[in-house]
Amino acid sequence: MPTLIHATRRAVDHRVNLSSNELLSRSLPAVHAAAAAGLTSALLSRYPVSTETASRLAEYFGAGPDELLMTPGSDAALRHICAFHARGGGTTILSQDPNYAAWDQAAGSLGLTLRPARADRADPAVQGKDLKRLAESTSGALIAVSVPNGFSGGCVEDADLDELAAIAAERGHLLVIDACYQAFNGPLTAQFARRGGPVLVVQSLSKSHGLAGARIAVLGGDAALIARLEAGPLENAVSGAAFLAAHTALDHHDALAAIWAETCRTREHCAERLRRAGLSPLPSSANFVSVPVGTEAQAAAVVQLVSEAGYRIRDLSPLPGLGGCVRFTVADPETADAFLDALERAVTRIKEAPTCR
Repeated sequence: MPTLIHATRRAVDHRVNLSSNELLSRSLPAVHAAAAAGLTSALLSRYPVSTETASRLAEYFGAGPDELLMTPGSDAALRHICAFHARGGGTTILSQDPNYAAWDQAAGSLGLTLRPARADRADPAVQGKDLKRLAESTSGALIAVSVPNGFSGGCVEDADLDELAAIAAERGHLLVIDACYQAFNGPLTAQFARRGGPVLVVQSLSKSHGLAGARIAVLGGDAALIARLEAGPLENAVSGAAFLAAHTALDHHDALAAIWAETCRTREHCAERLRRAGLSPLPSSANFVSVPVGTEAQAAAVVQLVSEAGYRIRDLSPLPGLGGCVRFTVADPETADAFLDALERAVTRIKEAPTCR
C-alpha cells in the first residue's frame, strides 16, 4: 500500500516551537488549568450552546451581541468572508503580500482574482499606500489587511486604514482587518473598534489568549452585515470546549494582560540584542521578531542550525520582500535569551561558511 501523506496533520515535535507564534509564557498553564477544571461530561456529550459566550465576547470586545459572529479560528472567518464576497458577485481581493495563506487558498478555490500590494522588506506602511492606490482604481473588491502583519510584524498606518475605510464606503469595497496580534500592539480592541459600515474586523483568541488549540475567533461588523454572514453557510461550528476555554480566558484577563506586557518588553529586549549582534530586526508590533540574516541560503542554514540546537523557527525567504529573513516567536525572557544565544552562534557560523554566501 502507498504511504499516505497528510499535509495538515501535525506530529509531536520536541523542539521549542518558536515558529507558530503561539502564546508562550510560564504563567499560561494556570489559566488553562481553570479551563480543564470546568470540562464536564455534560459539556462534552451535549451540542454546544453559544448565546452566553457570544454575549460575553461581545461585551469584552466592546460590541453589541448582534455585531459579532464566532468562528472556529480566524482562517475559517477569512474563508467565510471570501465565500460571502463571491456569492455577492465579488471577483477581486486586494491584499497585502505577504498575508495569511487563507486569503490565497480562498481566492484559488473560489476563482477570485488576488491583486497584491508588495513592498521591499514587506513594509506595511508602503503596502498601505499601495492598497489605497489599488482601492481607488476599482470597485466592489474585498480589501484584506492584517494589523500587525503576520510576517513582518509591522502595521499599516492608522491614517491609511482610515482612508481605506473611506474609500471602501465610496467605492463599494469590503475592508477586512485581521487583528489577531493586536494584544501586542496597544489596546486589545483598538482595531475591533473600527468595525461598522464596510469594515469587518477578525480577532482570534489563538495568539492573544493562548487558545490556539481551542480554535475560536470573533468577527465583528455592522449588525446587518453580521446577520447576512451568520446566515451561512459556516463551514463548521465552535465547540463547547472552545466556549469554556474562551470564558476562562476572559475571567483571567488581568493575568493575560501581564503576559502581553512581558512579551512586549521581551520583544524589545530581543530586538536590542540582535542589533548589538550586528543584525537589523524589522520593526514588530506582534509577539514575534523577523530579522534578515543574509542570503536565502544563509537563512536556510540558520534555520537548520537552530533546529539542531532544539528550536523551531520559520524561514521567510519564500515570501515576497522577505528573502533572507527568519522569524521567531517571543517567548518568556529565559527561553528568549537561551534561543538568542543559539541564533547568534548560528549566524556567526554561517557568516564564516563560504558555501552559504
